[in-house]
Amino acid sequence: MRTSSIKKFEDFRDVLVYIAVATNPVTAFELEENVVDLARGQLNLDLSAMVKSGYLLAQGGKNKRAYTATDKTKQLFGVKA
Repeated sequence: MRTSSIKKFEDFRDVLVYIAVATNPVTAFELEENVVDLARGQLNLDLSAMVKSGYLLAQGGKNKRAYTATDKTKQLFGVKA
């Protein structure tokens, strides 16, 4: 059985890998549909934490926000910048 901290780690990892290899900015809706099974509020909190930690860049307004990987994230997962 996965503990909550392991589940959180796996969710963060899955989001970061998905965004790192994406060719276009990724929305929270796209992540909900394709990557994680989280409520939108929790996903937004997690995305905000990843932006504050320097793993993601956010662009667009509050309702049209999209995310791209930073060089830090691309390097972490071996993605060419």
